[in-house]
Amino acid sequence: MALESAKTMFRTAYSKHLLATNIIASGGLLMLGDVIQQNIELYRGLHRKGTYDWNRSGKMLLIGLFHGAPRHYFYVYLERFIPGKTITCAAKKVFIDQTVISVFVDSTFLYGISIMEEQTPAQAWRGLQDKFLQVYLCDWILWPPAQMLNFTLVPPRFRVLFVNVTNLAWSTILSYFQHQYQAK
Repeated sequence: MALESAKTMFRTAYSKHLLATNIIASGGLLMLGDVIQQNIELYRGLHRKGTYDWNRSGKMLLIGLFHGAPRHYFYVYLERFIPGKTITCAAKKVFIDQTVISVFVDSTFLYGISIMEEQTPAQAWRGLQDKFLQVYLCDWILWPPAQMLNFTLVPPRFRVLFVNVTNLAWSTILSYFQHQYQAK
């Protein structure tokens, strides 16, 4: 009975409330990635506070919610612009994904979190300049293979969900870059 109820709720969320579902999932999974990263930091003795930082995770939730709608509409329009699941179509989609939405998400994440952490705009800009290249290179390692699977195998209405689940690993990486990484 509970499983049937969960299936119905899932189907409804991903058919009648797709935008809201994608926004909530983007925020929730980015926050969960930060929880994972904080547990790693606590285990390794590297956590700045030494205890779980709910405020930090709340900021990750907010930036994830901010990214939800742009991701939703990006994938809707990308499918309209380049319809199909062939390898050629998927490769074109991956290229556009990497040169448009990845740049937007990576840069607004680094800058936005820094602003929410009460850095000045100049400090946030410097942090973006210091970290963006490393983040974007990691982005190119993780996302193209994942997106090839997404664009060739996943139905369009579940693509943001696929991205959000993959984003769980990615958000852990982003949290590391924001809270642990020191540019050299």
